[in-house]
Formats: sequence, structure tokens, C-alpha cells
Amino acid sequence: MPRAAPVVSQIDGISLYPFVETHMSEVTDVLVAIDTKAVLDRYGRNSSMSNPPLIDAKHVFMIVTQKNVVSGQAGGELDVAARIGDVIRWRENSLSLGFEESCIFYKFVSSQVKLISDPSPREAEVKIPVPNPDDPSHPKKQQVSNYFWSCETLKTGRVTYHFQFQILDRSGNLCGCYQWDPFISIRND
Repeated sequence: MPRAAPVVSQIDGISLYPFVETHMSEVTDVLVAIDTKAVLDRYGRNSSMSNPPLIDAKHVFMIVTQKNVVSGQAGGELDVAARIGDVIRWRENSLSLGFEESCIFYKFVSSQVKLISDPSPREAEVKIPVPNPDDPSHPKKQQVSNYFWSCETLKTGRVTYHFQFQILDRSGNLCGCYQWDPFISIRND
């Protein structure tokens, strides 16, 4: 004999059933700021794109919303929490926001197979507000290319990965290539 669903309560003769929470996929944006001056001072210039030196995480500052932090908020060893089906997007910049040096991710390396889709670079055209020196209370709008890396989470587990990145000077000349290794914790609860 089939079982009836449990009735939580009744209002005006209408049965109310337990609410089952479902998880909608979420996008987690990771802001990565790199102290390019400190990296260049400590590790020097190089052109080793195929084997860049691993830098100390103290030169990297990764930030996500507080609900997506397992540990390491605003540090270089940020452990990001995600669920299966979520999307993670990384955006990088130097502490000078490109005024002195810029940094650009060029490769993602992970030893764990198929916990996440292969992250890939993306570009989207967006309008953003920019300060208006003539009238600071009324920003201008400017069309820009928004560049980021993106992946989907596929299985539960912990992903340790390396982002390899370039540091470039104001003129776009290569100063060096480097990498560091943060984490993603994927759960399905």
C-alpha cells in the first residue's frame, strides 16, 4: 500500500507538506589581486612560461563573498566552497590596477581529474560606470571587455590548482611568469 506524504499542518482544510530545499547553481566570483612589485622584487624577471616559479601565497590576495569561504579569505591560500553544478569565475589584477604593472592568467593546472570542468578564459563586453572628474556625483559609462576564467564544479572533493600568470609593465612588455596554488572544496549538501 503506498504511503501518503506526511502532513505538516492544515490551514482552512488545505494540507501543507514539508518544504524540500533544492539547490540552484550559483556563480562564485573570485577577485585575485597580486602584489606585482613584491613578486618582481623577490623572484626577479623571467620569461619561463612553461615552468614559472611557484611564489609565496603572501603576495596574492583572493576575495569571495563570505558564504563561499572555507578558509583563507583575502589571502593567497583561499579555499572556496562550491556545490556540484556551481560556476566559479576568477578575475585577476595587480594592486595598482594596471597603473604600474598588470597581471594576466595564462594557464590553469590541476592534478585532480574531472572534479571541475577545464577552466577557460572568457571575454564579455559590458558597460561600467567610471568616475567623471567634471561631475563626480554623475559617473560616465564606458564599454569595456570583461576578461575572466570560468569553470563548473562536477564532483565532490577538494581541488588544489595552480594559476600561472604573467606580469607585464605599462607598455605591455613581459616582466615575468609565476604561479601559486589555492584550493576549491566541492560538496553536495
